[in-house]
Amino acid sequence: MRVDEINLLRTCCLLGVIFLHALFPFTVPGPFWKMFAEQPDLIADRIVSSLGPIIIPSFMLASGYLLARGLELKKRSFAEHLANRAKRLLVPWLAMTLFWMAPLYTLFDLPAYNRPAGLSLLLTYEAGLKGLFTDHLWFLLVLFWASLFWLAVFPWLKRIGTPGGLALAFAVSWLISRYGRGLTWYALWETAGPLIHVFLGIALWTCRARLDVFLKRRAVPVFTVTLLLYAWFASRAELPPILYWTAGCAGALLAYQVSLYCSRRWYQGLRGNVGYRYFEDHAFRFYLFHIPGGLLIFRALDALTSLSPWPLMLLSFTLNLAATALIVRLVNALEAFARNLPAKAG
Repeated sequence: MRVDEINLLRTCCLLGVIFLHALFPFTVPGPFWKMFAEQPDLIADRIVSSLGPIIIPSFMLASGYLLARGLELKKRSFAEHLANRAKRLLVPWLAMTLFWMAPLYTLFDLPAYNRPAGLSLLLTYEAGLKGLFTDHLWFLLVLFWASLFWLAVFPWLKRIGTPGGLALAFAVSWLISRYGRGLTWYALWETAGPLIHVFLGIALWTCRARLDVFLKRRAVPVFTVTLLLYAWFASRAELPPILYWTAGCAGALLAYQVSLYCSRRWYQGLRGNVGYRYFEDHAFRFYLFHIPGGLLIFRALDALTSLSPWPLMLLSFTLNLAATALIVRLVNALEAFARNLPAKAG
């Protein structure tokens, strides 16, 4: 059974991540991104700072929703659910690290967080296998840790209810942010915050029927309040961790309401569009393979100094999307060929 609003939300989030990565080189330099244009574009920087706390928490919310749905509809043991999470998150992380990220970053000598320029392939592999050089793949690791935590405590969530679960999520996130800054391996310390947003998705699944009725009756006032709340958070220059996570909750709820509204009116039409349908069906692979392509395209386009930043950003986004689509098609074709080998041999 498809969940239209969640599929639409996940697809838009993954497309949004690719778009933000096209903008990142034109923002004010920060600690995690290592390739920048000579002059930052303040509009691009504002867009990234505004959409970042919406897109990532929204994807975490969608993941939590599907995790809770799977736990209730698929009667598996804890070990079976854990194995499924590892297969869907850890295996792609390891495969991409070994056969995509480390070789390409070394071949083109791309600087990255915990992977300085000039690092050898062997040391890049060492940093990757230690979970230090993760680049955009931190997403997979964080989702795995958050899933592991909620899988472990899921049997008790019905006893403590949604308020108790939310309090638990904030408490554990605070402990990680307060005492876990040294846990840089495998993105452990970055789990603070996403734990809350994954639980938000679990809570939405739990109360989906009541929430759906409530939003139908109070759609405009609820959307307005959520929008104003997020706008207030977004207007703050800096927020302490708890308020930043709360801003993520507001942003994710805002995106969920938009997705719910749009899915009821336009989702079937979108699925009828070949381009959209292909991206949605392979969105996770687009996410996996779009980096470091975006960095290489930026490096090439950065020489076109006659163009203003926005044409460069849009061209980078378009070229990266097209190049990644070709890579995804190639990978799909290779997998189909490998699956047919046993049949041909037989």
